[in-house]
Amino acid sequence: MGEEEGRPDMLNRDPNNLNNSLAASFEEVFGEPESSHSPDCAWKCGYKCYEGGRSCCYAFVTIISTWFMGLCWGCCYAMTPCCMVWGVTPSLKVVDICCACLTRYFAVIVDCCVAPLFGAMGECFARVKVTNS
Repeated sequence: MGEEEGRPDMLNRDPNNLNNSLAASFEEVFGEPESSHSPDCAWKCGYKCYEGGRSCCYAFVTIISTWFMGLCWGCCYAMTPCCMVWGVTPSLKVVDICCACLTRYFAVIVDCCVAPLFGAMGECFARVKVTNS
């Protein structure tokens, strides 16, 4: 983006190469093997029809839809941080507070019930000796 002017770069419209996979030139789509060649005039006509149809259709569709899609995506990218700031982050804080309380309960249960039980079992099995024969 031409940030100094506050408007998009009209020459390089994909500076981050986001859509390289969408490149579909005539040569990438069509190819005739050596054994099957159409007449030169048909091949040239197919090329001109492909390029003309692709560019005209793309121009028509973008003229009709870019303003609406731009508005929709702009709203989407505006709502995402809003939802994060006002919805997700506060709810995660509530979960964090509740889990801290549950962690303390769990620690008390382990200290009072589980630790003595396993300590006693450890004392019982401490005298067991295993030998390989």
